[in-house]
Amino acid sequence: MRKFKTKLGLAVASAVFSLNISAAETVTGNASVTVLNSFTLAETQALSFGTLVAIADDLGSNVATATIAASDGEVTYTSAGEASLTEVSAGQVGIFTITGAAPNTEIDITTPSSAATLSDPSNSDTKDFTLNGFTTSVVTSGTAFTFDTDSTGTLVFNLGATLTTDATLGGSSSSAVAYGDATYTGTFTIAADY
Repeated sequence: MRKFKTKLGLAVASAVFSLNISAAETVTGNASVTVLNSFTLAETQALSFGTLVAIADDLGSNVATATIAASDGEVTYTSAGEASLTEVSAGQVGIFTITGAAPNTEIDITTPSSAATLSDPSNSDTKDFTLNGFTTSVVTSGTAFTFDTDSTGTLVFNLGATLTTDATLGGSSSSAVAYGDATYTGTFTIAADY
């Protein structure tokens, strides 16, 4: 009987020690990410060359230009042949504002690679202006002279460009051709992304 008790005791002790008693618990974790690649890009001031006396050259190969510098709004005029542009009242740079972007992050600004056309919406004058040579300049930024957003995710930049008189008139001799009185308008696309 003693052998039996010993064997029974060993069996019970072995069973107790072979039980893997654990106090560990498990839980399923959750993870998520919210993606916000979008932000707002708005034109807050339209690019304007002001009011000009505009004369085209019938020859077409002679053009006049007005260039607004994005950095300070200074306007430079050139003329050729009979073509000329003379300021009556000042223009202004275009101003664009990005909001809702990631803070302190560089933004790529893309200006048009091809020319835009400014024409008389009433079509009473068939002469057009060409708009090209777009330039940009940072107004507010997290880092000076770069296109970085500030700590609130905002970036403001100026836009300048060159306005050119009509080069497609195709006359046979150089003669002055005045533009009709009108507000010549056109559109272009500015893009911004990370």
